[in-house]
Amino acid sequence: MYFYFAIYTKAEMVAYAKKHHAVSRIMNVANNTKVQDMRNQSTPTNNSHNLSTQQLGTLVALYQEPDWFKDGISDGMMWYGNGSDGFSYVTANGDPTSWLYFKRNGNDVTIKYVDPKEGQSVAEASTTTKHVTVSGLLRDYYTNQSQKDEVNGYANKLKPESDYNDN
Repeated sequence: MYFYFAIYTKAEMVAYAKKHHAVSRIMNVANNTKVQDMRNQSTPTNNSHNLSTQQLGTLVALYQEPDWFKDGISDGMMWYGNGSDGFSYVTANGDPTSWLYFKRNGNDVTIKYVDPKEGQSVAEASTTTKHVTVSGLLRDYYTNQSQKDEVNGYANKLKPESDYNDN
């Protein structure tokens, strides 16, 4: 339940309550209401999902490059891993454009990828950084059961990068 409050002075609120013979009702509500300041805290949605690297990588890949990711998964050629810089990644193990790096910090996810502009070679391309939220990824790709099944199915097909040489 959410309450929306207008801004009134204490004197205006007391005068209103007295005028409407509502002091006892207001005091009853006030005594039985717990107010919790949630500013500067993540919401329960943000922390309620302990996503695996594979699940978060899948969500990031569906956000950033869904066709590339789905093609790689269907071909059995998509891996995941953890880098030494705190970033995890999903990769098709090709040139630098086939690596999608991501790092979670609470509800924030930093995404990095090599992004050649028109006329640039991959070697000339710069790295682009984006920020999305875990809650936004979950809202867009992990809300209903069919979405959850799809994401978890893809995540289960990601192979650990350590298995790359076994192919």
